[in-house]
Amino acid sequence: MPWHGWLLGGVLAIYGLAAGFDHFMSLAQGEAYYRGSGMSDMQVAYFSAQPPWAIAGWTVSVWAGLWGALAMLLRRRLASLLFALATGGSLVYIAYVLVRTNGREAMGVLWAMPLVLAALMALMVPYSHYLAAGRVPR
Repeated sequence: MPWHGWLLGGVLAIYGLAAGFDHFMSLAQGEAYYRGSGMSDMQVAYFSAQPPWAIAGWTVSVWAGLWGALAMLLRRRLASLLFALATGGSLVYIAYVLVRTNGREAMGVLWAMPLVLAALMALMVPYSHYLAAGRVPR
C-alpha cells in the first residue's frame, strides 16, 4: 500500500474511534454526556430530541466510516462499500440536521462538519476501490 493509503487510513481510523466513542456515549448517557461535554441547554435539547431515522443515519455514518478505514488498512475490497454506506448515512443525517431543522444553530461553529465528512467519505469510495485494485500510484 502506498504511504498516502496508510496515512489516510490511519487518520480516518483514529477519527472513527473518536466518533465511535462519541456515538456510544451519546446513546448510553444522553443528556449527562452532552452536559459533561459543555453543551448549552439548547444543544442538549436539540441532540436529545433527534428522531430515530436521523440517529440511524448517524449510526451508519460513524460505524461504516470506522470499519471502512480499518478495511482499507487491511487491504480489503469491502472498504469502498463501507465508505459508500458511511456517505449514505451522512446524507441522511445532513437531511435532518441541516435541511429539516435548526441544526446549524445547534452545532455552532461545527455546523459544516457533516458536509465535510460526507464529502470525504464519498471521495474515499473510489480511492479505496482503486487502492484495492492496485491502481493508485505510490
